[in-house]
Amino acid sequence: MLTATDIALPALGGARVLVVETGRDAAAALTGLLRLNGFDAHAVHTGAAALAAAADARPRVVVIDLDLPDADPCQVIRRLRAAADPPVVVVLTGHTDSAHRRAAADAGAAEYLLKPSEPADLVRLLTRHCSPDPVAR
Repeated sequence: MLTATDIALPALGGARVLVVETGRDAAAALTGLLRLNGFDAHAVHTGAAALAAAADARPRVVVIDLDLPDADPCQVIRRLRAAADPPVVVVLTGHTDSAHRRAAADAGAAEYLLKPSEPADLVRLLTRHCSPDPVAR
């Protein structure tokens, strides 16, 4: 689905980031923030769409919320991480309990951030994960 963000802020050619967020306004805001910071960011709103988009676009990083309408988010993370040349998975969620954090880590998430997250911190984190220098990761 084409959004106003896609028209106003075309991809800048940076590292591909897939945003998986059910809230359309939140997804557009996050995608816009990432594009303004040089990432080639796109958003989807379901687990099924995330798996399809990741297979097509092969993002470097997937930023995923744990509230998906159609899938177990940990299963989605596992499937993303099982791909050849898997993306780094960053969870960005409102779930504060340690059980969610542990389940996401066990599924393969590299990072777990709480909403609302400081935009500069998120950009710094993604920049580190998208660095071509493995030492910087």
